[in-house]
Amino acid sequence: MSTLLSERRQPITAPKLRDRGPAQRATPASARHEPAAAVPCRPVVAAPRASWSLILGVIVATLREWRRRRMGRRELASLDERTLRDIGLDPGVVDYEAGRSFWRPPRDWRD
Repeated sequence: MSTLLSERRQPITAPKLRDRGPAQRATPASARHEPAAAVPCRPVVAAPRASWSLILGVIVATLREWRRRRMGRRELASLDERTLRDIGLDPGVVDYEAGRSFWRPPRDWRD
């Protein structure tokens, strides 16, 4: 599982219409046409926001994962043919993996 998903503490979701209580539901059509003075003032309900520390934690975890991939691919590309044979990888596979972008997850070549 990726680091990004394992460090995420809780899902960030928007409230659904069915989750609203009776006081938060839209008013019926007949009540909408009353004059403004007759409509009681209701407090504005704000959607819950994700904390900045959670957002920054996800960003930092993503950047660390990308750096780990880049360094791993660079190290794999620097290995000679004999070492690659010892670990059971073909040089063509290494060339393909080393040429991939850092944001793409590594492929499992053991199958």
